[in-house]
Amino acid sequence: MIRPNSRYMNYLLLTILLLCGGLSIYAQELNCKVQINTEQISGTDKAVYENLKRVVQEYMNTTRFSNVQLSMAEKIDCSILFIFKTREANTHSCDFQIQSSRPVYGSNYTTSLLNFREQLTFDFQENQTLTFNETTISDNLTATLDFWAYIVLGLDFDSFSKLGGSPFFQRAQDITSMAQGSMGDSWKAQTDKNHWGWANVLSNENQPEMRLLSYQYHRLGLDIMYEKPDEGRAKIFTSLENLKPAKQFKPGSPLLSNFIETKVDELINIYSKANAQEKQVVYDLLSSIYPASSNRLQGIKTKK
Repeated sequence: MIRPNSRYMNYLLLTILLLCGGLSIYAQELNCKVQINTEQISGTDKAVYENLKRVVQEYMNTTRFSNVQLSMAEKIDCSILFIFKTREANTHSCDFQIQSSRPVYGSNYTTSLLNFREQLTFDFQENQTLTFNETTISDNLTATLDFWAYIVLGLDFDSFSKLGGSPFFQRAQDITSMAQGSMGDSWKAQTDKNHWGWANVLSNENQPEMRLLSYQYHRLGLDIMYEKPDEGRAKIFTSLENLKPAKQFKPGSPLLSNFIETKVDELINIYSKANAQEKQVVYDLLSSIYPASSNRLQGIKTKK
């Protein structure tokens, strides 16, 4: 069980190391599980996909993306799913889904931080390896893996310290800039729900509301729920009020859709112990932000 203070100290260490020389290789941070689905691919020779699974899992779990030193218990849990659609020679098209989570202090519960799916096309052949390079990108698969590794790291650190993920989001922004014009539509500028959209909203200092929400929700709210459930629930409601300016500033933000995707069931469970008035206030707030999810959000009022 990771202690929040330990992650906070790691953030301070990261800041010091960045001042001394950037995100140089120092330690490994991720515990990533990779799955593949090839049901839509015809033919019996699918060895290349098993090799891909092994190579990607090894890459994510052995590449050192930053200076942060984490113990085995502190490594950040994430998962990747490739659902392959087509293959032409060594070019593969798939749905790519990435998820991440972090533990909640004082419990065995883990809370979801990221759940995103996109279309991905990349070249890969059997026996190919992947190589990490901070300053250049060589192919769409490696660029995509690096991009999401930094997003996972940033979201995790944001949940433990206020705006703690900034160095990682800057790296995601750098990768996006390098990939534009050569790596396809996933990197195209001025598009909210692709890599550019994620990097832009997370690195924009003028719209920090969703990032502040994460810190308040997780560190100040969820992490004290075990010992102080009423206070924790109140802190979570305070965090939810960040949704209003976030939507007003950027209605198409991927952070807004990611929040409802990862938190709606959790919020239903959290407010199952609240009184009727508290439930109604939370429902009214969330349904005003997510009107398309109002039926699903009814569980906040009805679950006991």
